[in-house]
Amino acid sequence: MKKWLITAGAVALLLLVGGLVWTHHSPSTAPTANSQSTKKAVKHTTPPLTLAELKASPKLTYSCLIYYAIKDTKLQRWQEVNDFQAGWQVEHFAKKHPTRYLVWSDMNITSAEKNLAPNWFSLSGDKVTYDSMIVHSFHKDQTATTTLAKVIKRLNADHAMKKVRSMPTKMTVLNHR
Repeated sequence: MKKWLITAGAVALLLLVGGLVWTHHSPSTAPTANSQSTKKAVKHTTPPLTLAELKASPKLTYSCLIYYAIKDTKLQRWQEVNDFQAGWQVEHFAKKHPTRYLVWSDMNITSAEKNLAPNWFSLSGDKVTYDSMIVHSFHKDQTATTTLAKVIKRLNADHAMKKVRSMPTKMTVLNHR
């Protein structure tokens, strides 16, 4: 009986030590073919904005120009249209100002709510001119100029492509003939 107890104790001790060694054993560092394919990181990148894409979508062009005006020009009144939740209303009077686009904050703004002169931009070929009237001042309008190519380059450098591409859903465009 004593021998049996010693043997059973030795077997239990070996099992216990073996179990501890097994649970603390580090896995092999050599990856298998299966684990290599599942560990590769999938890189999700937003494609850069292109001039061709803007030419195909006027609302995207307006979005780029509005975003650029808010983030990169030093025209203070353009901050008034900085509400990305409310969106924008872009108004174009084709006969009166063939290249001028008025920009209002809030995609659902009514005529009765349009009390102040709006910000606007004009687009002539690749040239973009931003304008806004300074309220409560004797100064003339504030302007800034750039090109579509520079706007695209800046937005791509700022990684704003995804944000700009989401803006047309919050935009109303009114074309007056």
